[in-house]
Amino acid sequence: MNGKKGFSLIEVVIFCFIAITLLTLFIGLAVNSKEFARTIGCVNNMKNIAQAVENFQADHRTTPQNLQDLLAKGYIQNSKMLKCPADKSEDENSYDKFYIGRFIASEKSNNVFLVCPRHHRKNKTVAAYLSYAVDIGKNRNVFWGGAPAEFGEVYTGGQLTFADGTTVDIEEGKAGLAASFVDNTDKLYSIVYAAQGETGKILVTHEGDSRFEVITPAVIAGVEGTQFRVVNDPVNPSVEPIRDTIYVEYRWRDAEAITATAVDIAKTLEIILPDYAANLPVGIAKQVPRKPVPPGLAKKFK
Repeated sequence: MNGKKGFSLIEVVIFCFIAITLLTLFIGLAVNSKEFARTIGCVNNMKNIAQAVENFQADHRTTPQNLQDLLAKGYIQNSKMLKCPADKSEDENSYDKFYIGRFIASEKSNNVFLVCPRHHRKNKTVAAYLSYAVDIGKNRNVFWGGAPAEFGEVYTGGQLTFADGTTVDIEEGKAGLAASFVDNTDKLYSIVYAAQGETGKILVTHEGDSRFEVITPAVIAGVEGTQFRVVNDPVNPSVEPIRDTIYVEYRWRDAEAITATAVDIAKTLEIILPDYAANLPVGIAKQVPRKPVPPGLAKKFK
């Protein structure tokens, strides 16, 4: 016998453990670096889209109804700018279903106009704000009828439940879930939408101090600790405040946002925009005793 000694079983096990650990770390770093690169690509896309939207608004005095208009009219030169690197679908336009047509303005700098909730295995959202800032926020779970809901999906009937306890009852028709993430002010920011041409009715019961918006083809309705109903109708859309304060922002026109509280006996502020005309609707908004309201808030629209 030559007296040579091989590895013991314990030494082999330790060696294998170290090798597997290093391999796992290497794979994890590789995957994370690819995901990070995809996220940075999406951030750059959104910054370029923000600039294109502002240029479009300056030229046309309205905002594009979809991002494809930016490509068709030359505000975006490369179609790849509309494709998120994290989007594995065959769609050439990744962003239109998450686009919110609204005017870029400094006084609304914390509002988003575009989100992309696909990142880091759908755990992160890239959000573009009206201030040109693009931030990355952590997604929060949303449930539909007790089952996990998917961002970008449209749901018929049932109830959507958000992380802060806010609920959206789809009383008639359909509602889409755009996003629910922690924004750049560390608040939960949730967005649901009604599709163009669809007829539906949803009841929002908002909880906590989170931010919540309902996007329809005609208006954007936001909340401040309230309950309200949105009726999405191609001819006569309406927002019905039930409790406390909401704000209503017109889309496609550079009109100032309307803040409304529960109104008259029917508690209805009707928004009539058959073809998104510039005419303001007729309605009476009057304050309800909850907290001080700035002078001029309660007004009659003529």
